[in-house]
Amino acid sequence: MIPEARFYLEVRKFALTEPSYSPRRQVVRSFPSERYHLPMMALRVYGDPTETLAIMAAAGLSTVDSELIEKDVVLPTKEHLAYLKQKCGIVTATRSVR
Repeated sequence: MIPEARFYLEVRKFALTEPSYSPRRQVVRSFPSERYHLPMMALRVYGDPTETLAIMAAAGLSTVDSELIEKDVVLPTKEHLAYLKQKCGIVTATRSVR
């Protein structure tokens, strides 16, 4: 499976099944100004506008141009997002140099 597709499925599954008491999740309200501008929401949540795939997956959007209605979106925390990327093969694990 393509790593990006696997990542999309992992984030979508996380958004739908992660319990409300989990410390690995955050609930973020989308703003009307972010309706057609997902990088703006990614920048606000993760500090990186390139995390639009995570926003798309969590919100259940099929394309970047899809409309994100104003709602609460369940997203993984920054640390758990890094774990999901590593699990799907998008980012490799880094080791400190000794």
